[in-house]
Parts: sequence; structure tokens; C-alpha cells
Amino acid sequence: MNSRFAVAALYCVMCLIWGTTWLAIKIGLHTIAPLTGVGLRFLLAGVLLFAVAGLRRELRPPHELPWKLIAVFAIFTFACDYSLLYLAETHVDSGLTSVLFGTLPFFTFGFARLLANESITWRAVLGCVAAFCGVAIISLGGVVHGSPLFALAAIGAAAAAAFATAYAKRAPAVSPLASLPPAMSIAGVALLCAGLLFEHSDWPHAFTGASLGALLYLAIAGSGIAFFCMLWLLERLPAGTIGMSSLTFPVIALTVGALFGGEHIGARELLGSVLVMCGMAIALVPLPQLRLHANRRASSGDVADPIVFRAN
Repeated sequence: MNSRFAVAALYCVMCLIWGTTWLAIKIGLHTIAPLTGVGLRFLLAGVLLFAVAGLRRELRPPHELPWKLIAVFAIFTFACDYSLLYLAETHVDSGLTSVLFGTLPFFTFGFARLLANESITWRAVLGCVAAFCGVAIISLGGVVHGSPLFALAAIGAAAAAAFATAYAKRAPAVSPLASLPPAMSIAGVALLCAGLLFEHSDWPHAFTGASLGALLYLAIAGSGIAFFCMLWLLERLPAGTIGMSSLTFPVIALTVGALFGGEHIGARELLGSVLVMCGMAIALVPLPQLRLHANRRASSGDVADPIVFRAN
């Protein structure tokens, strides 16, 4: 398969999955408390990925595992990021949560510069700002409600996710099956224990119907598949490009709602979606004249290609 096509395809898969998990999270929160839900999600995902690693003969002894990367993922991504995000969704409107979490690319640009020494192009910043404005137009229509403390939790989730992504970009490349299963399992066990001690869930309905379906979707697709794609893509794309995926989530959620939920898309939603798509195109799609200029610079011994969306 063409490398550039594979990168673009998996990037779209990652965005599509994570853009549809917001609805699944909302469904799950009807019966399962936040910390308990996050714990169950990642414990189940970790067990499934351990099984996949076993089938692929990629299980490693403990002394060969990348424990620093595992710790960063377990603490900042699977524990902090998702716990704060689930908690935010209990007291903040989903539209506002989308906007607050849409700050993730800006945090990623900063952490990627500090940790991975990634350059930030004017196209990436301009595209990110345009897409973020589109997210705001889509998500902030009408009256928006949210507790300030829980709104800060959504921003904290974005910062934690950005740090982990930038750190993973800096870390030596390893198979996703070496880092994800233990990190998810450790975070899952810790959060599930905390949830069982301090939260109350509607257990008679937690593993039935829509609630069970949401949990399985979040564990298999939203955790196992999407994070596998993310780590594969981090070896081929800048961390900032990965972070920009969060700006597509409201557009994907809007499209899914229109196709399957009978929701109405008006002029405001269309305008916001166009802004998001234009912003992503500005930041990620190579321009022929820039590529020509980059090739000339490379042939003269000058520095690197400024194109953001590329495969190694």
C-alpha cells in the first residue's frame, strides 16, 4: 500500500473513531459513574490488546518493556486525560466540552516544541486557528451551560493528552503492543478501584443494551484501535498534526447525528464545518508550490520540507 495513502487513511480512521466516541461516553455515563467507566473501558481494552499481542507473539518480558512511556501513557493519557474529560461531561454541555477540548492542538504545538523540538509552521497555526473557530461556531449555538471548575477539567484533559502525545513522539519507537496493553491495564485497574470505592453506578443496567454497547465500542474501537493508529501515525507525522485531529470531532459528531439520529444541520453548522475543513486543509495538505520550493532548498543543502502532513 502506498505509504502516503496509508497515513491519510489511518488518520481518517482515527478521527472517525474518536469523533464518534463522545456520544458513546454520554450513553455510558447514564449508568456508569465517570471513574468507574474510564476504568472499565481501559481495563477491557488492555486485556484485549494483551490477547492480540499474544496471538501475534509480541508479548515481552517485563524487563524489556518501555516503562517510562508506559507510565506517561497510564498517568497522563488514560488516567488524567480521560478521567477529567468524563468528569467534565457530567457538568458541562457537550458543545462547550468540544470547544474546550479543541484547545488540544495548541497545547500539542507547545509541548512538541519543548519535548520533541518540532518546528511550528505558519500554515499549521493559521489552519489550527481557523478550524478552532469552526468548532466554536458549531458547538456554541444558543445557551451554553457549564460549571467553571469542570470546564477547567476539560482544558486540563487537553493539556494532559498533548503532553503524552509529545512525549511519545520524543521517545524511541516501539511497537504499540509493547506500550498500550500494560499502560491501559494499569490505569484501568487503578481507576476502577477508585470508582468502586468512591462512586455509585447503576449496576443492574450497566451491562445491558445501549450501555454495554457503548462500553464495548469505547474499549475496542475508541481505545484499542484508535490508540494503535495514533502510535503508528506518530512515527510518521508530527505530534502537532496528531493533535489537530481533535478539531474534527464536532464535525464528525454532527454528521453522524444527521445521518443516523435525524438531527438538523443549519447554516451555522455548515459554516462551522467548512471552516474546520478549510483550516485542516491549510495546515495539513501539501501545496505544490511549497513542495517545489522545499525541493529546491533541499537540493541546495538547505533545511527541511515545511509540509506538515507527510509520510516518512
